[in-house]
Order: sequence, then C-alpha cells, then structure tokens
Amino acid sequence: MTDIAAPGLREQKRIATKRALQVALLRLSLERGFDNVTVEEVAQAAQVSPRTFFNYFASKEEAVAAPHGPHELTEAEIGRYEEGAGDPLTDLIVVMAERAAGEEDFELHSLRRELMHRESRLIGDKAGLIQRIREQVVDLITERLRGDELRAGRMPDETWIRDRAGFIAMLCMTIARHGWSRWAAGEGASSLGESMLGALDEFREVAAATTAV
Repeated sequence: MTDIAAPGLREQKRIATKRALQVALLRLSLERGFDNVTVEEVAQAAQVSPRTFFNYFASKEEAVAAPHGPHELTEAEIGRYEEGAGDPLTDLIVVMAERAAGEEDFELHSLRRELMHRESRLIGDKAGLIQRIREQVVDLITERLRGDELRAGRMPDETWIRDRAGFIAMLCMTIARHGWSRWAAGEGASSLGESMLGALDEFREVAAATTAV
C-alpha cells in the first residue's frame, strides 16, 4: 500500500474539532433525544462557538451522517487513480483503503450506530450521503475508463463507459462496505484499510470460484 503523508497541524485541528462536535451531538442525543438537543448545546459541549458548528455542518442531521474525516479525494489521490497501472476496481479500493485511515474511530462509529438504532429516521440522511458519494465515484471511474480507452488507442464509447463505471462503483462500494462491517465486528482490532483490502481479496476468491464452476 502506498504511504500517505500525515495531515498537517491545521488539518489535524480541523479533524479534531469536527470529531468533538460529532461526539458531543451523539452523546447529548443519546441522553436526551435528538430533537431535544440544540446546536448551541452541542457547540458548548465541544467548547466552540455555534458559528464554528455551521462551518463544518449545515445541520444536526448532516453532523450525524458525515464521515469523521474528509470524504472527497484529494487531487493527488484522483491523479494517482486515473493514472493507475492496475484494474480500475482494485486501484480504487486501494485508494479508498488508504483514505480509510481517517475513519478509524470506533467510538464515533458505536455512538452513531446506537443513535441511528434509536432514531431510525436519521438513516435516510446517511443514505443520501452515500448516494452523493456513489455519484462522485461513478464520475471518477468514468474519467479513468475514458483515459484507459484513449491510452489504448480506442475511441471511447461513452454509453459503455458510463454503464461500466456504474457497475464498478457498485462493486467498489459493496466491497468497501463489507470491509467496514468486518472492521466494526472486530471492534477496530485491525485497521479499517486492512479490512477493506481483505474484503477485496475475499471478492476475488468468490469471483474465481464462480468462474471455475
């Protein structure tokens, strides 16, 4: 796996503030109910101003659903993926596994899971975020496939590319979700990135066994 530079001090502070706000919201909501907690109370518990809360989240619902770290890839990560030498699915899982280093927060995961179990309507906000991420992933894979076709000296078939990108995105997010579930079941005993790469290996084993039948 490619090494990733640790985030700078400014980014570390942003991540810490974002986490403090999310943990405060989750804990207060579990104690008193989601609708009974105000942004002002969350900010006070996190020792920041209400204005700071809205610098990170548009609403309480978004704060619950949002991942701990940034979910958008950097330009460097996008460039590395688009120029990857492996197949589009494997290269993307590797990039996602590297990015998962910012999401290894089992406490935050446990609090969010418990709150969503109690407040099932919040699941819809999480689903909306996942859909937006999926659309971004499809766009990224589309660019990769288009570049692969041009490098191979072929004129890109945009319909085929978009269909294939959607299929790869579905596989990618399913594998990532399986890896995340394995990590959560193990209560964070292994790294999230390792769990995602393990899920990719498992997918390959299943696909190979299916082909062999």
